[in-house]
Amino acid sequence: MEKVVNVIGLVVFPLLAWGLSVHRRRFPWRVALWAVGLQILIALFILKTSFGAGIFEWAQRAVNQLISFSDEGAKMVFGPLADKELLQKHWGAANATIFCITVTATIILVSSLSSLLYYWRILPKIVAATAWVMRKTMGTSGSESLATAANIFMGMTEAPLLIRPYLARMTQSEMMALMTGGMATIAGGVLAAYVSFGISAGHLLTASVMSAPAALMMAKIMFPETEESETAGRAAEQVRSPAINSIDALCRGATDGLMLSLNVMAMLLAFVALVALANFLCTEVQQWAFALIGISAKPASLQTLVGWVNAPFAWLMGIPKQDLVVAGSILGERIVLNEFISYTHLAQVQQTLHPRTTVLITYALCGFANFGSIAVQIGGIGALVPERRSDLARLGMRSMIAGLLACYFTATLVGLLS
Repeated sequence: MEKVVNVIGLVVFPLLAWGLSVHRRRFPWRVALWAVGLQILIALFILKTSFGAGIFEWAQRAVNQLISFSDEGAKMVFGPLADKELLQKHWGAANATIFCITVTATIILVSSLSSLLYYWRILPKIVAATAWVMRKTMGTSGSESLATAANIFMGMTEAPLLIRPYLARMTQSEMMALMTGGMATIAGGVLAAYVSFGISAGHLLTASVMSAPAALMMAKIMFPETEESETAGRAAEQVRSPAINSIDALCRGATDGLMLSLNVMAMLLAFVALVALANFLCTEVQQWAFALIGISAKPASLQTLVGWVNAPFAWLMGIPKQDLVVAGSILGERIVLNEFISYTHLAQVQQTLHPRTTVLITYALCGFANFGSIAVQIGGIGALVPERRSDLARLGMRSMIAGLLACYFTATLVGLLS
């Protein structure tokens, strides 16, 4: 029955995007069909072949090893506060990790390594190869393909730097694709942080790769191309690293990672506190309403209310019915707050969930699609090309919805194939 529901979901999510399209008569059949085909090929290769399974397991070990290296750096800076065994001995297993120390060290290390790989032209070659596949199959332009491919490995404000010379002249549809690609994928630095919570690195990497073609599909369905692109039919040239040597690249990456980790900590602190405030107000209002009408009932938390609203989307992904409200709550937190909060919540409750639920939520959350990211993209990309800020503002909500639908479509397809 869950497989049947998955098939329904694979039809419903594109239909939702089509219903929000600005040109419903221009359905991009080539983009949609090839996007699904590429997703199926990626999923079958990684999830169904022995070689793909080997890559999956290698990715899990590699990221875990990387986290252990970041722990060594954290011990050098923070001393015993970064020693998990010492903290567990004195404070217990529940207090063996200080969140800000672990996350900061992981993000800074990954950001620094990414900057080095970018300077060495290793990362750009991987991105270019991925963009070539999408451009040749789906027929998307060089600039939007390159930006979407870059978003698999980079953040939604870093990836546009690769196509900076084209930003001012990108079509509205290309700008939509650029923003949706950022919403539907995650950066390497935060991916490693999620793995430190206990989330599978293999599934996170697979999700980020699979959601790239899905992002182009949803973007093109919601905003089909009606203009002539500057990079139609050809590859877009990448901007080279501004670093002057390898040491400079490492230093630049470390600085960027520090700013990212500080931003993550600030958002978590603010949003967790705001959720607590919202829950308090929600409970108080419900208790007042129950007393007014004379009934005795337990007030529902904000997460529970959001879970009921998002439960139908979780059902379409094929999540078992006993986990629908919890899954819906986690999905809702990602939209209202951010995916960092949601992955933290998932890590806390995954032992109580069906294994299928944990896997599908991992895929569904693997993107930056939330209200806060709209402002981040307008500010970040707008700083690179101020004359397009009004276009970014107009496309912000659409790109967030397209990013959500792309992540949900990926989770649904994985549910069907797993």
